[in-house]
Amino acid sequence: MTQVRICIMLLVGMLILATTAFAAEVPITVQMESGEGNVLFHHEEHLVAANDCTDCHHMGLDAGGCRDCHGVDRSVALLKHAFHRQCRNCHIKVSGPTECNGCHIK
Repeated sequence: MTQVRICIMLLVGMLILATTAFAAEVPITVQMESGEGNVLFHHEEHLVAANDCTDCHHMGLDAGGCRDCHGVDRSVALLKHAFHRQCRNCHIKVSGPTECNGCHIK
């Protein structure tokens, strides 16, 4: 009986650790710096609105950050252009802000 309790406690502990680790990885907001005014991106709101993470993270979460390719690899769009194309096109579909001052805060 003691072994069963220990196993249950270990499983509960592992579940709590896994949940905490996942929650720590997903930021609530992200601030992106821009010469046109910084963009305060509400990650949590977009996560609710998206079908899944690949709506924004087109290469998957394991591919790293946007800056790992955009602005480094000449075969892909510059980061600024990629954000504008992806974000603005989605905002058009869902009636989000599409004017510069809708996202960029001076």
